[in-house]
Amino acid sequence: MDESIDLLAFKICHFLVLRVILWCGPFCRGGKMEINLPDTEFQLDVEDLDEAENEEEDLEHPGICGHAGLSRKFAHHYQQQLSANFLLPYSAQLDAESSLWMQEIKEGLAKSVILGDFRPGLIIWSTRLEQYMRLFGRKFTKEDHIQLVKLYFELVTDANMEVSLISRMCQILCDLLRKTELISPTDLQLSWRKLYETYERIQYDRDQWHGLLQVPDSLGTNFTLVLNCCRCYFPQDATREMLDTWRPLLCPHAPSMKKGIRYFAHFLPTVMAPGEEHWRLWFDEFLGLWLSFASVTSWENDIISLFCRLALDNLGRVDWTPYISVIFTKFLRNLRLPVGKKRVKLTGEKKSFDIASAAIWPACMLHEDLCLTALEDLFKAVELYFHPSNYGDWTAKLSSMLMKIPQCIVGRVNLERYKKPSWLPAVPVTAHLSDDRIRRFALAMKPILLLNMYSKHIGMRLETLFALKNLAELVPDLIVPELLERLYPALDSLTEPHRLTASMSAVTICMRSLFSIEQGRSHVLPLLMAVLPGIDSNDYRKSTCTFSFLTCLVSMVPLEDCSDSADRTDLSEEERSLCHASAGFEEFALQCFDRCLMYISNSTNDLHGRHDSVSRDINERMTREEKFTRLGMSSLVATIIYQCSDQICASVLQQLYSFVSSRYLSYNHYTGAAVASFCAMAVRLRPAVAEKVIFEPILKLLRDRVRIAAKDLAVNEEMDEEIAWTVKLAAEVLGSSGRIVLNSQRSSLVQCMETLLLTKCSLLYKLVVVLFRSCLRGLLLTFPTNMRSVNSEELDVAPDEFLPIRHWCQSIPQRSLKVEWYVPNDAEVDFAEELIRQFLEPALEILRFHADGSQPLDRKELERTLLLVEMFVAGAAIRFPFDSATVNQILPCETAVKIYSISPDPIICTSEREILIAGRPARQYLFDVIQPVLRKISLDDEDDVKSIKIILRIFRSLMFFRGLENEEVQSRIKGHIVTGKQLGRNLGFRNEQLRLLLFERLAIQHLRRHYDHRGSPLTKLRLAVLMEMIQLATGPYRDIRILGQNYFTDGMNNIRFAYRAFVDEILNKLDQSLGDVEQKAQMKGSLYLILGGRGGSLVNKHDWHTLAKCFPALLKVASDSRTATAIFDKLAERMDRNFSTTMICIHAAEGASRVADEMLNLLDPAVIGSTDERSAQRVVVWNKRLEESAENERLFLSLSHSLIDFVRERITKPKNFHFALFVLSFLVRRDVALSVDLANVFMDNWANTSSDKARALAKHPILSVMRCIKRPIIRTTLNGLDKNVPKESMGAPQAGIRSDNLWLCFDENQLPRNEKEYESTIFVDKAHHGYYGFPESLRVASPVKDQVVAGDMPSSLSSVERAVYDKMMEEAYVEILIRLMSVEDSKQHGKFDQFTYWIFRTLFRHFEDAFLPIFLPHLTRLVSSKDEHQHRCAAEILSGIVRGSKRWPYKKLLHMWDVVTPLLKTALANLSTESLADWGVFAQFANEGDARRNFPLIKIFFELPRTDTSFQSSSRLYVLQSAFFGSFDWRRKELHTKILDLMKDRIEEPYRDRVAWTLSNLFRNEIHLPTTNQSIQQTPRLVDFLTEYYDKIKALLLPPNHLNHLNHLNYLNHLIPGQGEPAMAIFKTLVKMISQTVILSLSFGPPQLQVRPSSSSSFH
Repeated sequence: MDESIDLLAFKICHFLVLRVILWCGPFCRGGKMEINLPDTEFQLDVEDLDEAENEEEDLEHPGICGHAGLSRKFAHHYQQQLSANFLLPYSAQLDAESSLWMQEIKEGLAKSVILGDFRPGLIIWSTRLEQYMRLFGRKFTKEDHIQLVKLYFELVTDANMEVSLISRMCQILCDLLRKTELISPTDLQLSWRKLYETYERIQYDRDQWHGLLQVPDSLGTNFTLVLNCCRCYFPQDATREMLDTWRPLLCPHAPSMKKGIRYFAHFLPTVMAPGEEHWRLWFDEFLGLWLSFASVTSWENDIISLFCRLALDNLGRVDWTPYISVIFTKFLRNLRLPVGKKRVKLTGEKKSFDIASAAIWPACMLHEDLCLTALEDLFKAVELYFHPSNYGDWTAKLSSMLMKIPQCIVGRVNLERYKKPSWLPAVPVTAHLSDDRIRRFALAMKPILLLNMYSKHIGMRLETLFALKNLAELVPDLIVPELLERLYPALDSLTEPHRLTASMSAVTICMRSLFSIEQGRSHVLPLLMAVLPGIDSNDYRKSTCTFSFLTCLVSMVPLEDCSDSADRTDLSEEERSLCHASAGFEEFALQCFDRCLMYISNSTNDLHGRHDSVSRDINERMTREEKFTRLGMSSLVATIIYQCSDQICASVLQQLYSFVSSRYLSYNHYTGAAVASFCAMAVRLRPAVAEKVIFEPILKLLRDRVRIAAKDLAVNEEMDEEIAWTVKLAAEVLGSSGRIVLNSQRSSLVQCMETLLLTKCSLLYKLVVVLFRSCLRGLLLTFPTNMRSVNSEELDVAPDEFLPIRHWCQSIPQRSLKVEWYVPNDAEVDFAEELIRQFLEPALEILRFHADGSQPLDRKELERTLLLVEMFVAGAAIRFPFDSATVNQILPCETAVKIYSISPDPIICTSEREILIAGRPARQYLFDVIQPVLRKISLDDEDDVKSIKIILRIFRSLMFFRGLENEEVQSRIKGHIVTGKQLGRNLGFRNEQLRLLLFERLAIQHLRRHYDHRGSPLTKLRLAVLMEMIQLATGPYRDIRILGQNYFTDGMNNIRFAYRAFVDEILNKLDQSLGDVEQKAQMKGSLYLILGGRGGSLVNKHDWHTLAKCFPALLKVASDSRTATAIFDKLAERMDRNFSTTMICIHAAEGASRVADEMLNLLDPAVIGSTDERSAQRVVVWNKRLEESAENERLFLSLSHSLIDFVRERITKPKNFHFALFVLSFLVRRDVALSVDLANVFMDNWANTSSDKARALAKHPILSVMRCIKRPIIRTTLNGLDKNVPKESMGAPQAGIRSDNLWLCFDENQLPRNEKEYESTIFVDKAHHGYYGFPESLRVASPVKDQVVAGDMPSSLSSVERAVYDKMMEEAYVEILIRLMSVEDSKQHGKFDQFTYWIFRTLFRHFEDAFLPIFLPHLTRLVSSKDEHQHRCAAEILSGIVRGSKRWPYKKLLHMWDVVTPLLKTALANLSTESLADWGVFAQFANEGDARRNFPLIKIFFELPRTDTSFQSSSRLYVLQSAFFGSFDWRRKELHTKILDLMKDRIEEPYRDRVAWTLSNLFRNEIHLPTTNQSIQQTPRLVDFLTEYYDKIKALLLPPNHLNHLNHLNYLNHLIPGQGEPAMAIFKTLVKMISQTVILSLSFGPPQLQVRPSSSSSFH
């Protein structure tokens, strides 16, 4: 119940506290708070961080000229900039930086494409482009934008492009096209057919299923996003072309229906220029198609999303009125709501429709009166289901759909009233939602919201709260008073905590709307005082909600006493009342601080428990409750500090100082850390006030206490808790001090630091060195300062007229934001250098002497010295530039283009002044000093784990650290996004928000430039550091190994393709460890380095040099340790999940190369070279590409052969053997000739008697092998068939059986009777052909006589074919195979194995009847048995034989049926309960395709002897039912009629339940499409069947004469001799059949049951 309370409160205050945590610099790294957002609640869209920009207003920003030096005319030249960049303190430098980056990106991308340098060139420059858009937005011209789009479009649609590269390019293309309004269709046109061909290749290539092509899991999703972005740029005739292409796929009885509808849903353009209405070509047709089905079909999600998109993109231009009632009826049916006390479900299938579409569609139709009425009725109908105690599997779906509708309405209102004009069509004014219509909607929905807000389901609670927020923005006067009415009584209740927390959460989320209602501001102070008692140390859940509530409210209200202004004459009565009430703000602030400090005092301070430990971070030792408490309290304290006036702030801070100076808290307890962070917040947020009240008193307190304890510090090794607490406080305030520290007695501070460094206590020393880090960060970091929610300078109000109460919850446009920055000047940098000279340089000299052995240190002194160095690096790293000069860059691999930027690291300082150490670059100097120390430790004292860990952290900082950790900034970004969704204004202009949100967005724009290192160059320093990390990651001590591995993988993630420089070293480490038992730790470390981290494993890299080295090295690992086994399992798991096909032969991307040439021609020839020079370079490079392709093939074959040899030896551990076999399964490819040895390996292991796992691993590769050797199918083209198809309105073809497609339908009289007829017949196996018309050219398989013949075997076979043939012709092999297949498979639970079926299908397809003599004896034995496993084996093989024979010559086919028919009859005679399901699957698979070919099998299925027992007859009916209705074929109407006649003959039999099921499956496929041909009956009709049997059962309608059932039958038999019992049997069968048909039918409707309407009254 309380989980949602915790989570909601956490989310709402998360943003503020993350900001606070980052402000308190030292605290971030010493004891940082890390509470990760739950992944399931919000989809965090980082796009929201960058796209809340309004271009026109950004360009009017005064900073364009003042900061960036741009003219307005030049600013308009760019597509879209991030306006936050104009407010950065170094904005004047960003133009030059962005121009340089863009020039390099265009050159790098173009050259990479032209020269075929896809890795690393294309990947690295694409990463650089993504970084550019993150930091600068779309700051490029429209011409550049269009060229980039065209380049990536050609890369995505290139037929020879590697699939993993396509997935990567899709992401960038989506980013480029996400802002649709920037490019109009007149500027850009894209080919839909190229995308279609690529989509077909990606999604429906059979090579994927057969294992010949490994595709990334993300490719399908990424490509779908590309389609969403591209379809508005399709040519005008695209819609008609798509309809002509995909309409023939629309057969409801075939899988192609889902494929066709998905194509339409993804491709059909719905965004059109004004006046274009191409959607009318398909609207009526598709809507009628959808409404023809009552059940939830497999393609319903796609077609609903299409209609939803059409409604959204064409608001007010589509008339939905005729369809609204049936649309809502289908929605309500698809929700599967229970009815009655027994909760009966009226729909059978549990498929669901798209929730988002179901919410958007009604919102888009809301301008229709009928839609609003339908929504009102819907809300009334489902209100009962929202009661908190009414819960079931329908609850989440129902809530998700309805709770999203307000969000959609807010989006629509924004579109209608606030959308900036662009080429996109505007919403007609007549379709705009009026305020009255919105109020009606809110009134209808309010009751279910007020019920659902008390739900105990966390997801429903959160959805409801955001729905309330959206409605409160639309109609605040309807929502907010209701919430207040529930909150005030709940505050007085002591017995309903859930009611209180739910009410507080609802008011919190709607807090901004409180200020939009009449007299809303008058509730502020009463609410502030009323909820204060909620801060209760005995109830952390209530306290968390209270912290959240107060934080949100105070962040919108400046706590300033305005009572002196109450006498002004320009005030209204409400304003005068508020002025008087504002005098209570000081009391509130003091009481709130007092309660927070009391909460801390009452919290457990267990000095001897878990908080006394120093081995773990504070965050690790905190409980969940403590994390939430500290999070909420910190956010509230920070908000009060920056919102209150100077006078109130001074009082509050004096109270805070009195608390911290009068006692000491545990520095190692979360309460101590929290209180210290309060002081840091005060110094950072209110430096003018805090300098005298907090900062100087704390430093004076530190000096006084240190002076008193100086002698004891130098000799006492025990912790002085008072000194430790004071040092903790000083460290926190110094980290937030800025230049305040220069105003104090800094000489005495330095002297104090010197004294503290002499302490003998190790724990105190760790706190002391944090002082240096904090001081340096406070001096050198750049940060904004004026944080308050109201700034009079931004409101264009005269200072003497400014009144804070008039600006509560004030939103301002971003262009009005005025930000003050703390920017370090020379004085601060000088002081930092002074500290480095005085403390760091001597420490480094001590380390140097220790390393050369002249003055060795003991462990304790060495650790202390290294800690000091680490803290200096952490504090001053922002002024330690990276060694990114070209001379220091190292290419990890050969490349044809420049892959590194001249200026790879973003600007983060206004001054480029660098801090040197001993006159040398700091990072290189530090490494040169620390590396020998590490070597000495490794040689002389390798178990000094603490010192090595410190060195590892220093090395990590030297590589990438620039003052802020990635995790800190990422958490802050997430917090800002979440809070923006919760506290930001959804309605209105997005760039007008609370000043706090705009301020935070600006701060994040600055902070994200600190950590974005993706694509960083591999420099000499980084190479050396990473080499050292490899040594440590493979060392003997576990903790060091783990830390080294983590830091190494982080480096690999940031430096693209750097792994190539380290593969040999890692594998050498692994090889050295194999022969020595003592090197077990080194082996583990090497394996974990190969396994990798988030950046991916070495075995998944797209580099044949790496793969060819890694796999053989791994197979040498013969250890049986649990670690080795676990790593091999993880490697296999990662390969299975992430391995994708890597190109061997490098092909030129012709289309992309043409675009790249155009890009290069626009660049400066002096930079890129002349055309002749580029042409000559291209020739040279592509000659190297040919050599590279040949080398890739050699490496591939070498790897393949080494793995084959390894598997064949079998003298190895099982895990190695299985891993090798698993890897080999990925090496079957189309573009490399298949090896005979490889085929033999898989065939041998398919019958492996010693390993079930080996047999399972061999199955799929055998399919891959058979796919490779498959003979091509000769196809013929049938033209002109589409011309004979009758057309309905708008060009839609008639559906179903017509005169033009009768040649496809089964007709027993037209079956081929001899060899000539059979081998000349064109068989059409795909059931969708002809149903919904024909394509212009129909490609089908040619007759059997035109197909490629198998030839004489084995002489005509290739080497690979011969290998398979010889193996299957071995009787011993087949006997073993059959024996293994016919035993119980516990993993499959004895079920029919489709892989086995497919293997035998391909074997008999390719080798025809060659294997029949071998298998016949085994099959005869299997079908004669009663054992279910033997029957399963026989069913799998026989189904493969039947399906594999479809292109055999007539004589071979005739012989096959002669020998298979007796087997099938025997099998059907021996059916058992256990084997029935297997033979049902056999019937479904074997009877697929053209029935004219399968007629011998069909005759067997129709044999239902009267002599059979009921079970045998029922079982045969089940097989018959599976054969025809497992996959329904509309072309078999004659056979369906025959089945109906058969069922009529058995309708009275004892097994009538099976008869009823068969009938229901027959009639469920009766579909009535709007375009169905009515002149020909398509299938047996249910109404005809019921009419026929009405006369036979109407005797049951006679009055029962009040007798029981038996007497009733006797009475009927007396009146109508011999008809009572048959009539009752028929009646029961029909009832069973109708009940199943109602549930299962695709398009069942009441008209189908209207039998004898005139006599309907007799049923009562």
